[in-house]
Amino acid sequence: MFKPMASIFENHQIAGHYRAIERAQKCIVPFHFEIQGREYPQPKPEKNWFRRLSGTRSEKHATVELTPSKVVLWSPEGRNLGEMPLDAIDKVQIGAIRWHVQAGLDPRHAFRATIFVLSSKGNYYFANSDMDVLPAICQFARQHNLPVEDPLHLIPLLKSGWHAAAQKLHDTYSEIVAHTGYPDSKV
Repeated sequence: MFKPMASIFENHQIAGHYRAIERAQKCIVPFHFEIQGREYPQPKPEKNWFRRLSGTRSEKHATVELTPSKVVLWSPEGRNLGEMPLDAIDKVQIGAIRWHVQAGLDPRHAFRATIFVLSSKGNYYFANSDMDVLPAICQFARQHNLPVEDPLHLIPLLKSGWHAAAQKLHDTYSEIVAHTGYPDSKV
């Protein structure tokens, strides 16, 4: 019988939300990221005037918050799903996968950033629609002495800007992922 690895995240306050952490151990789960006060992707401006005045949002997302001491997962409702100390992380791997997208669309929308948090107690797989999260994660990891793996060599590619990088990634994705374990097809 399959038994999932023990989760390193603590403070599982709501039994039903524990599945979000368990799911992130088994497959790539879309999450927003908040790194040093900046959200990835940037939230869209609220159109409802009452929500703008009250400071609330119509759109709510599950979020991974990176703080100087820990990683915190938040539910869309703002509940703490779990926390993991930064020193429990062995390394972070960044990458990109093809996403469901129709042919002929802007290649910037064809990829999702992947962030794999690897620890001795389990691995966690996250996806984000904003590729600018990758340089921010690398900078955060450098500041906190976390090893970062970039098997697709995306950071040098992203220095030219996401539009140019997306076109090059779109044209050469099959060759880039050939021996990395990343899927060549759309996810």
